[in-house]
Amino acid sequence: MARNIDIGLLRAFNAVVETGSVTEAAGMLSLTQAAVSQQIRRLEELFGKPMFVRKQRRLVLSPDGGRLLPYAQRLIGLNDETWRAMAAPAFAGEVRLGVPYDLVARFLPEVLRRFDKRFPNVRVSLVTSTSRLLLDALGRGELDLTLTTEAARPARAESLLVDQLVWVGAAGGDAYRRDPLPVSLGAETCAFRPYALAALAKWHRQWRPVSESNSLEPMIATLEADLAVAPMLSCAAPASLALLSEAAGLPKLPTCHVNLYLPRNTQNDMATELASVLREEFASVNRGRRSARTGKKAISSAAT
Repeated sequence: MARNIDIGLLRAFNAVVETGSVTEAAGMLSLTQAAVSQQIRRLEELFGKPMFVRKQRRLVLSPDGGRLLPYAQRLIGLNDETWRAMAAPAFAGEVRLGVPYDLVARFLPEVLRRFDKRFPNVRVSLVTSTSRLLLDALGRGELDLTLTTEAARPARAESLLVDQLVWVGAAGGDAYRRDPLPVSLGAETCAFRPYALAALAKWHRQWRPVSESNSLEPMIATLEADLAVAPMLSCAAPASLALLSEAAGLPKLPTCHVNLYLPRNTQNDMATELASVLREEFASVNRGRRSARTGKKAISSAAT
């Protein structure tokens, strides 16, 4: 006999997983603590298994809860996607999105695919440049929304992701050993350029430029050829390149925000919908990273 699962129960379950607390989950869902506790009990009664165990003052997943989690997240995501698709107006036209060069390959394919499924009559015009130039274009009204990479989140921006800026180079390469250090950087408007140069100056590491271009392809070519190293967000580094640690004799770089900007005054509905899809994609990335960290901690605990 077919059995139905209440999405509300799964949403409460997922909120407790993310917060580790019924109280915090209740705040996230705008429900009472008693309501969330009841939903968790109903879910456990439905499957006849405990979903959580208490560890110190936090709730952590039981083995059965861990088995349910990926299915719960997929069902919640599909529910929300279905609701948006059916409730969204039939937009038509164009939305202009600005994206820094290094984020395009990592994040945009899924974003564009998802947006096109919901709004097949809307064309996304993609503009790639550096963060500073993209913000200038947004201010002039040439873009409807833009992503940026910055060291902080300004008051008018929305931070979608915080990631470590790292040095990258050829897999198995030795460019990082050379003196002066060969470095490929973006042009003057590159967001990462000042952070890399400040870090090298602090370490008194001599360097020489190899590629200074606002296009990503020349930089990657020099890295894969083992002619240089370069600063990149760890999440955006191509799989063909290696992440270099401080053990390689390179200074640590700061963390950076991937920020979302919409115009200060006027926004069109299509830009608002595309911003929602961007939030979904980065939320998915953040969940995956949290799950990976949790998995590493579990493996480490088992090893000890």
